[in-house]
Amino acid sequence: MSTYEGLSPREHDEMRDLVLAGTQRIRPAGAHRMQFVALGLSLALVGGVVAGVVTATLRDDSAPLPVATPDPSPTEPAIPRDEWIAYSSGFFEGDIYFVRPGLPPQRVLGAASDDLDQVCPAFSPDGTRLASGQARGESQAGWQDAGLVITDLTADGKASTSVVIPLDGLPQPPCPIWSPDGTWVAFGSGRGMTQEGTNVAAEVWLVEPETGDIRRLTGVAATDIEWARTGSELYIAEDDGVLVYSTSDDETRRVPDTAGAVALAASPDGSTLAVELRGDRGPLELWLMSVDGSERRLLTEGYSRARGIGPLWSPDGARIVFQRDRGTPSERTDGIPMLGENEEVVIVSVGDDDPLGPVGTVTALPPTRTGESFEPRLWLPVTVSWAPDSETLLFLGWEQSPSGEPGDGWGLLTVPVVGGEPPTILWETPEGIGNLSLFPQNDFQSWSRK
Repeated sequence: MSTYEGLSPREHDEMRDLVLAGTQRIRPAGAHRMQFVALGLSLALVGGVVAGVVTATLRDDSAPLPVATPDPSPTEPAIPRDEWIAYSSGFFEGDIYFVRPGLPPQRVLGAASDDLDQVCPAFSPDGTRLASGQARGESQAGWQDAGLVITDLTADGKASTSVVIPLDGLPQPPCPIWSPDGTWVAFGSGRGMTQEGTNVAAEVWLVEPETGDIRRLTGVAATDIEWARTGSELYIAEDDGVLVYSTSDDETRRVPDTAGAVALAASPDGSTLAVELRGDRGPLELWLMSVDGSERRLLTEGYSRARGIGPLWSPDGARIVFQRDRGTPSERTDGIPMLGENEEVVIVSVGDDDPLGPVGTVTALPPTRTGESFEPRLWLPVTVSWAPDSETLLFLGWEQSPSGEPGDGWGLLTVPVVGGEPPTILWETPEGIGNLSLFPQNDFQSWSRK
């Protein structure tokens, strides 16, 4: 039974917000400055205090946690490796499914009878592995037995073997992102929030799937993370500026003049950063800059957002997508602001040959509607991400009811950016889609690439 079954819309929103605040989304990502403590594991300090960051390497020799195998479904169709779309099916006791347009979802991890929450699936760069988080927990009071799951995938879209790396000390299931070379995964931990409502991670964890080695960066206040294209550096957005951590020498440095960093994205060629900045707690600005902070260009300014995961670069490098509010949210009859009702999806052209327009062209996409024109369904965006073709968005949202308030339906859709094709619903549910990352480094709707 759904955790939210029988709740009013206000209670549903409040419960969801409690869940999000309690699970910590490292980007979307706890208590500030959570102290580093020994957890009964073999522990060796390898760094020191570098720019306020303490790093440590851990190896966990404890017994692996179980991972649920999917219920047998021999009739499920095979999905080509480069066309998988992965998602988590719910807030609690969710499972991980693969889906593609025109075919029904198939369960890859989890089972209807287990009590594990499987969340935040992320394909490895070569598409042969899936990283995901798991934990047990049935309320916002917290999770237990957090683990990182690494699953080998067959060519026909099945899970062949899964290994669970226990994460003692992590208060929520992880939402991992892969380094471009497939050597590391990273995610955040901790509970905190800025005055503007942005979730903050007090630690950033890095795990080597091949060895199980763990590094924990403490003393941070991260609102986003992003791997450099080399795979040897991790960008960390903080209010103090963009911090760069090197996995090769275990050192950090700051990108100059990036105070107020909220979110960031690296271009596909690795030469440029798109950085969302908030100056003096004011509105947001979106800047392009070289990875050393030089050659700056302001793309757009003066916006705010209640949801979304900051800027995301299209795979072809031609565009950036982000979300912003069109105006101040209205209040329902119960006095609760309808956060997200004014959220819109925005595309910015950053490539010279983009058919949407010259560099710097800002295009707000029309509201996402599905169904017949005489009875359309309107979907409010929670998070968007890019498909491999760079012309389609993966769209996670909830349905707006005819009264104007968020309805019961949640959906995962594809939304074409060019070409005029209508949106397609891949999957929908009244229970909510597993938006547990709380820190928008993980799209939690993940499309495999060739």
